[in-house]
Amino acid sequence: MKSKQVLLVEQMTHLQELGLDTSDGSMCWCYALSYKNAKWELEIYEDVINQKRDSAFWEIIPTYTLQDILDKLPPIIDEVYWLTLEVMDRRKNEWKIKYARINAEHECASFSSEKLIDAAYEMLCWCIKNGYVEKEGK
Repeated sequence: MKSKQVLLVEQMTHLQELGLDTSDGSMCWCYALSYKNAKWELEIYEDVINQKRDSAFWEIIPTYTLQDILDKLPPIIDEVYWLTLEVMDRRKNEWKIKYARINAEHECASFSSEKLIDAAYEMLCWCIKNGYVEKEGK
């Protein structure tokens, strides 16, 4: 099975609902509106824009890679909490992303998942809700 490379359509829609401008995604999901059995296809966003796909025929939703998400997350919060990534448990194969004080156990936010991109997505949502990532129009 392929590893998850980008966020799902539903995850990107949720980020948009939170007020995030997602037009800077590296990739995009494309759906051919005119085809009866169409499915979402993953494309490189720049290629789609360069091809000037007509919105009357295509629904296009930008999507984020793990690197896109990490680029959006602030490296430091409130001058004391640093963004860190770690492998939680080899047996569970879980990743953890957190904001924590250096040399201390105190965390202000922490998310874990089998997929690092999903833990990073949860952290991005938390940062948006708490005002650490700017929303659209601010």
